[in-house]
Amino acid sequence: MGQTDWAQELGGGFFGDARLSRRVVSLAERMARRPDASFPKALDGAELEAAYRFFNNRKVTAQAILAPHVRATVGRAQGEVMLALHDTTTFSFRPDGGREGLGRDQLGTQTLHAHVTLAVGTDRTPLGVLALRTHLGKAATTEHERWGEQVEALDDLGLGRSALVHVMDREADDYELLAHFQARGNRFVVRVQHDRILVPNVDDEHRRLWEALPAQAVETRTVPLSSRSKTRRGSKQRQVHPDREERAAKLAFGAGRVRLRRRSGIQGPPALDINIVRVWEMDPPQGEAPVEWVLFTSEPIDTASQVSQVVDWYRTRWVIEEYFKALKTGCAYEKRQLESREALENALALFLPIAWQLLRLRTLARDASDKPATEALPASQLAVLQRVARRPLPQRPTVRDVMLAVAALGGHLKRNGEPGWITLWRGYEELLTLTAGWDLARSAGPPGTYDQS
Repeated sequence: MGQTDWAQELGGGFFGDARLSRRVVSLAERMARRPDASFPKALDGAELEAAYRFFNNRKVTAQAILAPHVRATVGRAQGEVMLALHDTTTFSFRPDGGREGLGRDQLGTQTLHAHVTLAVGTDRTPLGVLALRTHLGKAATTEHERWGEQVEALDDLGLGRSALVHVMDREADDYELLAHFQARGNRFVVRVQHDRILVPNVDDEHRRLWEALPAQAVETRTVPLSSRSKTRRGSKQRQVHPDREERAAKLAFGAGRVRLRRRSGIQGPPALDINIVRVWEMDPPQGEAPVEWVLFTSEPIDTASQVSQVVDWYRTRWVIEEYFKALKTGCAYEKRQLESREALENALALFLPIAWQLLRLRTLARDASDKPATEALPASQLAVLQRVARRPLPQRPTVRDVMLAVAALGGHLKRNGEPGWITLWRGYEELLTLTAGWDLARSAGPPGTYDQS
């Protein structure tokens, strides 16, 4: 990513001081070259001192840093239906760090929770971050209030509620949040967590949601399931997502409509009519927990293709999990040596666009379609890559062809599997450097004759 691009993503933030606006762009440019490096390793002495002053400046806030990137993301999203992926992640810092203003978990580790909304195209292309909110373990607002506030913040961006589909995991299964969606006319796909009480009607005597789930499949699909091992996961994760062996699973999709009844003490209308989509595994192997999801949605479910679209949109939610990996692994955010919550939040806002670029490269590298390479790289970069690639590129390379060639510039070997975050990024930075030299040489024209007397 060149200087002009970083100026677009982070330039123009309002801090009341033009010098701070220039500083955030230069910081992004420097850290983008080595996103996994510590500040002392990535910056020289003067730059390091300036970075610490910037992160600790009272005029600087995370929202002000991020605002230009949000505007750029909205620009990339215009003219298409976009998925707003919501999720909360926990950043953990060393218990001996002594950072001011952070919370602590049961083990004494200092923590900061971040609720992020990531914009993704329906083709799973990451477009950028739309919103950020941080909180400590014991937040002043409840879960549904935080998620509802984020939805309202997105409504204010001018994207249009019809063009934005909110996609959320189990934590968003809240009656008041669902009522909030319906009252405001928001589109949504939310995974169900609770077996809710239903309002019965003449044709339906079911009293609970699990008893009323659709049992007739409108479509089936066979999908590969990756293995899940207990060695790398805690007991809570294993309870929600049981261990399993890798296998091909035959899934059935069904859909219906239910009327949820409001519990006492809950705000909102006495009942909600809502569409549901169920995904379940047919004939799971003996001893393996069957796959099953249930989704609440605002989307139509009258045809098999509509039901499949709801399922595929929810499956896109895993992109935000990859995004958090880009922050934690690719940008090494949890290793940042800053001494206060405010400084850490400011650093987080700086790294959010960098992590988005890492995720974008990773997504392109995994693209197995036949999209032409011009959808990934401009002509000048493709011309250089054709000349410096370790192996000759095909005559008509695809997106994946050129992204694997970029990864090879960063040291990736094909026999080692998919390229990692940093390998891809180093290869891309190398390509940018080579292209800059190529453009400079072309602009200078043919070499002249010099008087060496």
